[in-house]
Amino acid sequence: MQTRARYTSLTLLAMTLLAAPALQAELYKWTDENGKVHFSDKPPPGAGGEAKVVNVKKNKPVSAHRFPSVQRLEPIRKAAAEQSRTVLLEHISLDYQGDAEAEAALGQTYKYTREAGKKAERLRQSDKAPATPFPCILQGKLTLNNARYIARQTEFKQHFDEAFEDNGYAVAGDRTFAMEQVGGNDLSLAAVITDIRLSHCGSRSAPNLRTFTQNATYLKVEWKVFDNLARQTVFEATTEGVENSFKKSARFNGAAVSAGLAFRQATENLLAQPEFAALLTTSRMLETGYSDAGEALDDIDIRRGSAKSSFVARTAEIEKAAVTVRTAGGHGSGFLVSSPGYVLTNQHVVGQNREVIVIHGGQQRRAVVVRSHPGRDVALLKLKGSVKTKPLQIDTGQVRLGEEIYVVGTPLDESLDFSITRGIVSARRTLDERPYYQTDAAVNPGNSGGPVFNSSGNVIGITVAGLFTRDGGSKNINYVIPIVDALDALELAPR
Repeated sequence: MQTRARYTSLTLLAMTLLAAPALQAELYKWTDENGKVHFSDKPPPGAGGEAKVVNVKKNKPVSAHRFPSVQRLEPIRKAAAEQSRTVLLEHISLDYQGDAEAEAALGQTYKYTREAGKKAERLRQSDKAPATPFPCILQGKLTLNNARYIARQTEFKQHFDEAFEDNGYAVAGDRTFAMEQVGGNDLSLAAVITDIRLSHCGSRSAPNLRTFTQNATYLKVEWKVFDNLARQTVFEATTEGVENSFKKSARFNGAAVSAGLAFRQATENLLAQPEFAALLTTSRMLETGYSDAGEALDDIDIRRGSAKSSFVARTAEIEKAAVTVRTAGGHGSGFLVSSPGYVLTNQHVVGQNREVIVIHGGQQRRAVVVRSHPGRDVALLKLKGSVKTKPLQIDTGQVRLGEEIYVVGTPLDESLDFSITRGIVSARRTLDERPYYQTDAAVNPGNSGGPVFNSSGNVIGITVAGLFTRDGGSKNINYVIPIVDALDALELAPR
């Protein structure tokens, strides 16, 4: 029993020495005066027994899986004078497109030697990074499931945002509301990882990646760029990224770190493409000759309407003059108030956008904000090009309580344009020291900025807000900006 135990300890000692990273080509073996066998990489002390040299094969050096070579391109930085369009990485996924043979070569996994694994565990408990790389032993092949797991642990968006910000471009902040948010990101990107190669070395006992590991990663990424204002894909490209720290000192959660840095290089290679960089800095200003600086608008002509007609009789011309106002963040409503092509809407519909799209007569047309008043929440837009549609007429007279009114707009979705709801003027309210009409006519997100008519078919106000239940239902308490106050705030006078 004693002999067997001694044989086992000797075997373990020999295995430990064989796995040592600094193993020599020779080992010395000798027996001391007590009959105990020793192994050492140094000659025995002079008093010991005669030593024998044991020849040992060196461990085969371990290297990372061979990856495709990737050229690192220099990103095109935004000039200080250029305006940057905001960008949001809205979708990231792994959709591996290799065949079975390619998947078999996805990558290799390695394990630390026993002693290195113990060191890694001690470092994990102290959060102290190792000073040198650990020796690794080949364990097997990585599968697509391994790659998917690593992808789920990786903060791709963080690396994407940092690449854009470090090169002077704007990224979108957190979204608060889906409808009628202020501003909104200009461009949304989808990134699909179509090829991935991995090398991973870590502790053989670690149940997850939250430990010190040594890694290398290669990614191929297909990009699609969606213009949220134009509502269409405007650019497509494929880039690659690689990060290899397999032979460097281990990093905590190294697999996710390596994948993130490879994705950053793929992002920077996207930023190096001139056509894409041009999309990021395309001016959002229209060459219309107008501004919101308060200069005179000599060609504007707002007219009062007759009380001898009716809303129902005018619905055909009202439909032609009602518009949908689209921004990068959503949509609202509006209406033609004057020739040639002036549109009234809410300021919160256009937000910080200088340029918007107005959907008029089934066509999408560019428009620029020429005046706005955030306090009164009104904005005046100017359509680009000629407009032949007859504008709506207004009524500046006194609005009576209980009077029947009609709300026109594009609630919830652009496909619901020119929706009409009917109600009464329920009350006159003063909110934040500004006058409003309260109405029970149904109002939904998207109605904001649309015209409100009296029974004669003349505009008496602009829809601005409504109170909703938690599930989005209307409480039949909605507010309208009086048309007189809207025009006064924009320094516009009817004739």
